[in-house]
Amino acid sequence: MAGYAGGLLDDVVMRLVDLMLSFPAFILALAITVMLGNEVGYVIGALAVAYMPYFVRLTRGEVLKIRDSEYADAARVVGNPPWRVALRHVFPNAVAPSLVLASIVLGWSILDASALGFLGIGIKPPTAEWGTMVSEGSRNLGSGEWWTWLFPGLTILVVVLAFNWVGDGLRNLLRAA
Repeated sequence: MAGYAGGLLDDVVMRLVDLMLSFPAFILALAITVMLGNEVGYVIGALAVAYMPYFVRLTRGEVLKIRDSEYADAARVVGNPPWRVALRHVFPNAVAPSLVLASIVLGWSILDASALGFLGIGIKPPTAEWGTMVSEGSRNLGSGEWWTWLFPGLTILVVVLAFNWVGDGLRNLLRAA
């Protein structure tokens, strides 16, 4: 909405986004998790807040491009109010790149959640979490139990690669449409 409205609202929102982007997403998620606690909901919320600026900036850019397009102008000319033009014509067409970004950010979030768990800041046992499993398994390296860290680590790798491939497929599908 800030990109469509422009003006002071756009300036304020983008300065807040710039402030959030000045910190790496992992560091921001780490700080929020430390402040709120290591429950599942707090870790998910911290990762959502840490990656939200990427979506805001991407969607705003698409809205700025689309709001001055011919079909948006045509919707205004036939008498649609600004809110209807924004919600029915501009925003649905600006969301497609965010879907591609969502699949990639989901992979990044899995890596960040695993890193938080590995460092002991993320989700605590008895809740199963891949980073915690890798951390606990790495303590068994001296005893020769290599599989206790390898398989959770491989699972992280496969799932993150799968989400990246889904993002590539979505990008190709949306580009062709």
